[in-house]
Amino acid sequence: MNIFKLRIWRVVPTNQIGVQAPAYLVETTDYVFEKAEKKASKIARQQSGLKRFSEWKFIPTKLSVRKDDFGRYIPYHQ
Repeated sequence: MNIFKLRIWRVVPTNQIGVQAPAYLVETTDYVFEKAEKKASKIARQQSGLKRFSEWKFIPTKLSVRKDDFGRYIPYHQ
């Protein structure tokens, strides 16, 4: 039985001194929230060129949006 839950994350690369790079939108399908959060950070790190530098942290924030049939993100109130 495959149970998954689509979550959309906004991942912001942040330096040690607080400098922020442009954010990434990442989708995860893990059912457990903590696993999905770690996976979102990992996916954003793989996409970024900043992965070479250890002082950059990738901070995920869950967005309250849904994905429609055309792949667009729609605000969701719950």
